[in-house]
Amino acid sequence: MLKKNIYIKVTTIIMLVSLSSVSPFATTTKAVGLAPSSSVTSVDTTSPTLIDAGTYNLDTTGATDTSVQFQSMINSFPSGSSIQLPKGTYKLSNIVKLKDNMTIDASNDVIIKGIGNNTLFSAGNFNSFQGIEFQNCATALSVFQKTGVNVVNCRFTNNIDYAAINFYGGVNCSVTNSYFSGIHKYGVLIDDDSSDITIDNNSFDNATVFGGYSSEQVGGHVYCLNGTRITVSNNIIKNSGGQGIIFGYNSTTGKGTTSSIASNNQCVGNGQEGVTIYGGSKKVTCGNSVIGNTSINNRFNQIEVWQSDNNTVRSNTVEESIFGRGSLGAICLFATTGTTCTSNNVLSSQTNGIAIIAGTTHTTVSDNFIADTNRSDDINKAEKGNGILLDWNGVADPAYITIENNKISSSNGIIAKSAVYSTSNVNHHNTIDSNLVTGYKYGVHWYALATCGI
Repeated sequence: MLKKNIYIKVTTIIMLVSLSSVSPFATTTKAVGLAPSSSVTSVDTTSPTLIDAGTYNLDTTGATDTSVQFQSMINSFPSGSSIQLPKGTYKLSNIVKLKDNMTIDASNDVIIKGIGNNTLFSAGNFNSFQGIEFQNCATALSVFQKTGVNVVNCRFTNNIDYAAINFYGGVNCSVTNSYFSGIHKYGVLIDDDSSDITIDNNSFDNATVFGGYSSEQVGGHVYCLNGTRITVSNNIIKNSGGQGIIFGYNSTTGKGTTSSIASNNQCVGNGQEGVTIYGGSKKVTCGNSVIGNTSINNRFNQIEVWQSDNNTVRSNTVEESIFGRGSLGAICLFATTGTTCTSNNVLSSQTNGIAIIAGTTHTTVSDNFIADTNRSDDINKAEKGNGILLDWNGVADPAYITIENNKISSSNGIIAKSAVYSTSNVNHHNTIDSNLVTGYKYGVHWYALATCGI
């Protein structure tokens, strides 16, 4: 996360196939030209309708723009139709608008490509996209204040410049079993009071670590600016130029993300954090959960909660095994109140295992396993390389922090660091108790004890 002054960082099935494969149970068309509706038999809502792409003059070679013909074909069918595209490549220079309850399906090899700077489809309510590959566009699917849009078994590849899918005010939508690669900015972008969006079992994987960018980008594979009940689960999230997953806020509208969960994702090699919860100075993002994820060798903190209250960080596994990864802590709790950080596994960290900083209050850090901190071998800075750090970080000292029942160890002999360290030695009403420590020169440093009033 780039933060100021901190660090850089019904369903009718209409299948477009050749007439030679017409099913005896299907209604066929007799039209020729771009306006088939005048000569097409009435759509049978109880059986499939097979349509030859040639009937609509659709170019399936990808050589010429076929967006006008594609829109004409869409317009010829009523809401509730399901259109199956024949094998081929369709080039669209203009946006195609779908009616409500329509499905665009491809059981064969189908590519729909843009001209690099356009939007391919504007969705209606209860649209479905199945089995299609989208390429070379600014945005593949625009979901503007629509309900029930589902994307299944699709591919978004080869130069998606802005967002593969843009949910702007989307409700009860899902993206499942799909593949994203070659994404320059956002894989799935969520904003404008979107709710009940599920992103499950997809693969986001650009070709190179950090998306190939030498510095962090404003972007991410799953980027939620504003929404509630957003579920991001069971995805592979690799090599974004920015965050892997972020529950953030929209600085223009002042709205954030609430009651959302990132669970069981693999976040690896992203250009900022693996998973971020970020609410801004007004903490408009709150009440979210990060549970059961694996976050490895992302550029900055592996998991962070930044200016956001009442969150849960539980049962995650994080690792910083490559020199130069990491920032304040493998898990970073920055200016958060009421957050719990429990039962996480920190397998390695270039600096601190868990950093509790910048005025974090009333937060519990318990039952975590923390190993092999200070892998950057920085022994000259007291606030670098500890198991758990309490630090004001230029904002305020952490207070009312409970640190208990953590197991903190080092496999590199005894390192000249503390299992629990504080940069303040003033009572801040903290509780530090029952932590099991091996391999650190200091168990609980006396500065940390002093913050407990001892």
